Amino acid sequence: AGLQYQVPHPTQLGLSEAQKRVLDLEKSLQFLQQQHSETLVKLHEEIEHLKRENKDLHYKLIMNQKPQKKGSMSTSSFQSNKSISNSTVSGTRRPPSSPRSRPRASQRNA
Repeated sequence: AGLQYQVPHPTQLGLSEAQKRVLDLEKSLQFLQQQHSETLVKLHEEIEHLKRENKDLHYKLIMNQKPQKKGSMSTSSFQSNKSISNSTVSGTRRPPSSPRSRPRASQRNA
């Protein structure tokens, strides 16, 4: 039995090199997983920040449309102002946000 363990000694050196390689690869994998995790957290934070910024800008856009009454867009301005007035009275409806955001979203995708 002792001879059997001594004969594969050169293979054990190779196994030792393989073990070093495995440890190195595991360390690299762990590093990449950590980097991936940190990147994912940062991306989610950026998404939340962008959502808040989008919400703020959307609100500003709605509020800036209210006083604008231009001749070229008189019909849509009238409808928009009427909708804003209705949503202000009811406090729950916000019709101008939906129609205005849809074309903007499609423009972004285009």
